[in-house]
Amino acid sequence: MEIHVPKSLQRDGKKAGLTDEDYRTAIRKAERGLIDADLGGGLIKQRIPRDRLSGARGSRAIIFYKRGKLAIFLHLFAKSTKGNLTDSELAEFLEFGRNLDRLTDIELQALGERRGWRKIEL
Repeated sequence: MEIHVPKSLQRDGKKAGLTDEDYRTAIRKAERGLIDADLGGGLIKQRIPRDRLSGARGSRAIIFYKRGKLAIFLHLFAKSTKGNLTDSELAEFLEFGRNLDRLTDIELQALGERRGWRKIEL
């Protein structure tokens, strides 16, 4: 299972106080079938609690997810500042997810290297 965090999300995650273990925990939950929202097209939304006890004060992550194979964190937002994605944001992420899904493993790896994605081991 590969977990990737793009550069922009690395900055946002750092500001939110997230650690690699927070990203791993979100994906471990998904691997156990505990997905907060299935957005379709290979996208899921997962809660990432800030205080490790409750999701109410934490962040939400939009993730391109293929069970047992791949997770790419695409977007992070604090629940306190934004309740959910807008329809246009969701449409953009779904299109991006469809594009990611069309890529081969080699193309995904090359994209990650070009864009500075950081790989996290599960």
